[in-house]
Amino acid sequence: MTALEQRTVEQLTQERLEELWKELVNSCSDDEKLHELIADKKVELKNNNLFTIQVSNLYFESVLRNYQGRILGFLRDKTANESLNYKVVVMVEHVERKAYLPNEKFAEMVKVNPAMLSLRKLFPDIDF
Repeated sequence: MTALEQRTVEQLTQERLEELWKELVNSCSDDEKLHELIADKKVELKNNNLFTIQVSNLYFESVLRNYQGRILGFLRDKTANESLNYKVVVMVEHVERKAYLPNEKFAEMVKVNPAMLSLRKLFPDIDF
């Protein structure tokens, strides 16, 4: 392509973004750290120039910052959209906490069977 030729900017869709993301993941198999970093991440198109990358914690956000040039360079080249950018979104997964202490175990039993409270009132000396 000569300097005088201009490519038309591709209108990005969610499907095309996911397709390009898979291409990016495959193309960085030479960089094991980057490959592992982006292989399982979800991307979501917000508008024609902005998409989000969903990560599970803030550590991934800082590491992705180191690869921003490579990620955006690949995607901008494929779409001819120089204003393409991304934002990292931390998706916190709710982790169910396991009850270990006696009062925590009793609270869990009450959630399952609220009648446990009346049983405890009947027998206050029994530890559950």
